Amino acid sequence: MLRMPLNDALRTRMDEPDFWPLYFFEDEPDEPDDEDEDDDEEPEDEHRAEFGLGDGLSLDLDLDLATGYFSLGLTAPGLAEPVELGWDDQAHFHPHVLRWAELDLLGRAMALRDPELRHPGPLLALLLRFAFLDERDDPDTIAPLVDAAFRLVRPQDGDDGGGVRSETRDWYELRNLSDAGLRWTTTPGGHPAVAQDDRVDADALLYSLRSPDNEEFPFAEWAALTERAEQIVTDAASAALLSVPDVRDALERCTAPRGHRHVAALAEALRAAGCVHPVLLRAFEEPVSRAESCWAVEVLAGMPQGTLVKRWFGRSPLADARSWNLALTIDHEGRSDPSVKLAEELHDALQRAGLGGAEIGGGTARQTSDGGSQWVSTRLDVQVRDDLEGGVALIREALRRHDATDIASLRHSAAPYEPVPLH
Repeated sequence: MLRMPLNDALRTRMDEPDFWPLYFFEDEPDEPDDEDEDDDEEPEDEHRAEFGLGDGLSLDLDLDLATGYFSLGLTAPGLAEPVELGWDDQAHFHPHVLRWAELDLLGRAMALRDPELRHPGPLLALLLRFAFLDERDDPDTIAPLVDAAFRLVRPQDGDDGGGVRSETRDWYELRNLSDAGLRWTTTPGGHPAVAQDDRVDADALLYSLRSPDNEEFPFAEWAALTERAEQIVTDAASAALLSVPDVRDALERCTAPRGHRHVAALAEALRAAGCVHPVLLRAFEEPVSRAESCWAVEVLAGMPQGTLVKRWFGRSPLADARSWNLALTIDHEGRSDPSVKLAEELHDALQRAGLGGAEIGGGTARQTSDGGSQWVSTRLDVQVRDDLEGGVALIREALRRHDATDIASLRHSAAPYEPVPLH
């Protein structure tokens, strides 16, 4: 019997407005209202999603929204108990588990197996935090699927002016390790493992249990999971159907650069040929996104993952996206500290302009004569996207409003840490 990956409690929780902000660390959980509640007792907001592919193989996602701890595990016949593949929190995270192609493959296989779980959709949105990118990953093949996933699970948030969604951009920048000196190697058992060249001066660091020297990572069972997913996807394309001339002709039109205009004709041809696969038919007759039709055509045509995505959607804005991480230091010793209000106003200004955001990242304290300590400087971590000059202009404007230009310094957060003029 097929177990539902998302139970009713989790589905309901995912529809609540605070779910995704909590899941992506955009917001903090509310403090308990009951004054009589034991301070040592954490409020419960725990859930589990089990993405099963049959043969006893499944990915298990444990979510603790109250504490902000999220864990991805693997269940397999060869394992005495589920094994943790990675986890994410705001402390000692190890979230780098899946390659993009693996995540997309698992999403396709799970959707083909369970009609209630559309792709791109909940699985992709939930498991993205455990996926990371290297230099072989192309944003043109990735962004349309990620956008579609968040459009489905967070429809109330809308799109970002016709470009990529903010969730897509945030994830892409957080998990893009393309310039981080990653090295894919092979374990003695022939399974891919990842390491980082420690000689590379990279801002993005690899935090992964999938390292070649980690004998506890279930490499063989992970291979069994992905092989099972590949088999599900391969079996969905019936050779008998593809031999029908009308199906072949419709499929050929769909695989052209503007082939999305022909998916309805493909659906008609498939029905006439006796296709009964509910997920593939729905992807052409009632798709929730063009991306859903796209991967289904790729499956039927036997195309490599992402090939048609690039044809149908063209160049992604992410391909030309740039961002800069800056450190804005406010030396406020001997005067009132404007940093909290300054950070809030600067963040809001950057967000409104679509240029990034800002938050307090740390500071320096000095010991006082009575043995205590006093903050004498505060550092704001500022991210500027696409338009460095425009972002710096907003920083200068915020400093002027708080009369803080003369006590502020700005520099790039990455080597060689070049200063940025504020006058």
